Amino acid sequence: MQLQDLCSQPNETENTKTTLQTAMEKWLSVKLAEQLSLDVNTVSVTEPVTRYGIDSIDAVTMVSDLEDLLALELPATLLWDYPTIEKSAQYLAENFDISAILTDNDVN
Repeated sequence: MQLQDLCSQPNETENTKTTLQTAMEKWLSVKLAEQLSLDVNTVSVTEPVTRYGIDSIDAVTMVSDLEDLLALELPATLLWDYPTIEKSAQYLAENFDISAILTDNDVN
């Protein structure tokens, strides 16, 4: 097998990260929709969450729920520091063990 072939094939870690990030995006989308009484289909992972009218209390509540689910301590300012669902999910997938998100019934 040539080096180029090896470099172009995603490894298992990259696939897991992609799966984890996607699951996290779904969880965050569902929670944002629930928190703000929105249709989850109207939530875009690439739009800033402030576009939907989230305030600091709602954001901290979502982060707290996520901490409970993942059994992790997360920055309370997560949704302000990473203002889209996509960026938040990417940050979490790259910096924390969020594998518990795969067993949560809200995303399956």
